[in-house]
Amino acid sequence: MPDVPDDYVDHPIRSYVRTGGRVRPTHRLTPATLLIGHTSPSATPASVGRQEREVLSQCLGVISMAEMAVHLGQPVSVLAVIASDMIDAGLIGVRPDSDTAAGPSRETLQKVLHALNHL
Repeated sequence: MPDVPDDYVDHPIRSYVRTGGRVRPTHRLTPATLLIGHTSPSATPASVGRQEREVLSQCLGVISMAEMAVHLGQPVSVLAVIASDMIDAGLIGVRPDSDTAAGPSRETLQKVLHALNHL
């Protein structure tokens, strides 16, 4: 029998069970994707499962996929499948990152161009 490190923690529920065997999310969600809840965990329908309620409890404010993965102890790829289903159900939404969605301002680009010209 192979040696198992003392700090190894096995998950009793495999990832494919959590996603229903699916490996591809319906939305493109990266670790930097910001999620926000559209409903509170207490106001969700009774049909929503435990893992979806855990995700909702993390989405009371804006949270990134990477942060949620750390808080819930799940791989980002698993959360992407679960979160995609929840986006499709209207339980959570994706918040565009305002800093990167609009891109750098014209003033910033001119400063960069000016600095490059002086190299």
